[in-house]
Amino acid sequence: MVIADTPEGRHFVANPYFFQVDPTGQQLPYINEFDEVYINDNEVRILKIVNGEIDYKAQSLQLASAPILLENQEKGDYTVHLKPEITIGALGFNVTHEDPAKREVFGNIDFRRAMSIAINRSEMNEIGFFGQGTPRAYTGFSPLPAFADASMETYATEYDPAGANALLDGLGMADTDGDGIRELPNGDKLVLNLNFSTQGIAGQTVELAAQYWRDVGIASVVKEVTPDEYRSAQSSNKLDVSMWRKGQPLAIVLGNNELWVPPYENYFGNRNAMLWAEWIDSNGSAGEEPPAWAKQMMEDINVLQSAAAGSDAFNQAGARMVEHMTKELLFIGTVIAPAPMIHRNNLINFTETKTHSYEYYRTYPYRATQWWLDE
Repeated sequence: MVIADTPEGRHFVANPYFFQVDPTGQQLPYINEFDEVYINDNEVRILKIVNGEIDYKAQSLQLASAPILLENQEKGDYTVHLKPEITIGALGFNVTHEDPAKREVFGNIDFRRAMSIAINRSEMNEIGFFGQGTPRAYTGFSPLPAFADASMETYATEYDPAGANALLDGLGMADTDGDGIRELPNGDKLVLNLNFSTQGIAGQTVELAAQYWRDVGIASVVKEVTPDEYRSAQSSNKLDVSMWRKGQPLAIVLGNNELWVPPYENYFGNRNAMLWAEWIDSNGSAGEEPPAWAKQMMEDINVLQSAAAGSDAFNQAGARMVEHMTKELLFIGTVIAPAPMIHRNNLINFTETKTHSYEYYRTYPYRATQWWLDE
């Protein structure tokens, strides 16, 4: 139970009426109190782990931090586990941007395709993920179910800066003043504001994407912000590009439609098309009407969740969902890679997890109520 909640963190105490007991009849959890400390600065977060001040950490740890964490395991008296991610870092151009000129461009599939094929994912994997990841499109599902076309995982992931430039030229996004930066078709300057939080995506992913986009004439400013700042801007339709990890296994999608209905995730995730969501919530009296493909995905998720698994209706609806989500590039996939998690060596009964993922509620399947600290 939370008994204190401040900007610095939360203090929990055990619920004396909690229903779980161990085989001997002892009340769980074994640990009676603990603190959740909010640390938004990644360098401070890593320093505290290395100094042995953290008992358990998974969320917000990125593969880029693995070398320093591994190097200091003995010093900090902790163990590092590298586990596969379910989600992938995804970049979503705001198709209902409050600026009409940006909305027109971001809403154009040729622009989104150009931005996808401008990314050198192989290089991003080597630089940002030590070659341990896999370049991949965002398909909505992770892993990709058997009913989907396997080629969707690599759709528009080829590195083709010449093709990206050609698409941007075709949109009328020219460099009119010779500074190497393209303007919007109406002549206005375009500088993408790339706000991100390390809780949601690796900084290297954002910085490299910005570099690749600059190489085809699209300028940007990269800024790390807190998770709360990011989520507030995203939900108020203020972002140019959403940047957060994204994707769910089929088992979760069968009971949760949020990745397939505008704005395509809850407040804490990677959202886009806020005005489409407003149109749906208001029954068409406000916001902006979604395109036909978005409406089809809404119909298909209802079919998928109600049809018998493996039936023709089930498989056809799922395949259409993947095709629309992938080919419309509402969210542009980058690289899916493992990520580190740590636990202090005096944390007993710690079960090594199978994945590094919020999608399975991290330690919930492993009964963290049975952890105890060896003092």
